[in-house]
Amino acid sequence: MRIIDVHCHLEAEEFAGRLEDVIAGARDAGVVKLITASVTTDQWALSLELAKTFPEVACVVGVHPWYCREEDLSLLDGLADAVAQGAVGIGEAGLDSKMDRSPFLLQEAVFERQLAIARALNVPMVLHCRGAFNEMLHCFRKVGVPQRGGILHNFTGSVEVAEQFLEYGFAFSLGGILTYRNSRKRNGMLRRIYPDAFLLETDSPDIPPVEAKERPNVPANIVHNLRAVAEILALSEEEIADTTTRNAARIFGLQL
Repeated sequence: MRIIDVHCHLEAEEFAGRLEDVIAGARDAGVVKLITASVTTDQWALSLELAKTFPEVACVVGVHPWYCREEDLSLLDGLADAVAQGAVGIGEAGLDSKMDRSPFLLQEAVFERQLAIARALNVPMVLHCRGAFNEMLHCFRKVGVPQRGGILHNFTGSVEVAEQFLEYGFAFSLGGILTYRNSRKRNGMLRRIYPDAFLLETDSPDIPPVEAKERPNVPANIVHNLRAVAEILALSEEEIADTTTRNAARIFGLQL
């Protein structure tokens, strides 16, 4: 099997000094590509360096809503240079109304700027959204979206919400939450988005699966997420791995 982890954070402090072992573990588990996502402008250079250093790694660069700063608005023009250097998309970006680390109006300004740049460059976006699906859709209507769409990572919305994002060409990635198999709402949504709009992630070092709760979560744990999907959809792990890998390669333009 060939598996792609479309969302992880190899830049995290938890992986400092052990990245080679972490990536080797993912490789042994069948992971052929990991897409690591920066969350601040300070991480962009590291994200690009990781992608240049490890053949298994690709990166997206952006500003996460938790870490928005006023000065980021003047730094976001650097996204175009990062894409020119090899970043395969913009993210992790988005909106979050369930925390107060940064004002929501600032989040919207930073998100809309990233959205406009992604649209101009026509690169996919990796989105974070909690408690703000309507506000994000409003930004889509206001600014537009890249033709290549992107993904909503760790998606927790309903089928009805998913339908609205599908209209804009977005897909959805899920990770450790899949291993909590008793959610009828999530399982119904999964059946709607599979096969064409579903991808696998770990969000490591966060959100470990129930089968491997120790922290930090590592990309190799994606096999537990894959197994959970296979059980929920009553399909083979091989079929799901093949389908999600094709989806990731298409969205991010990956050469495997």
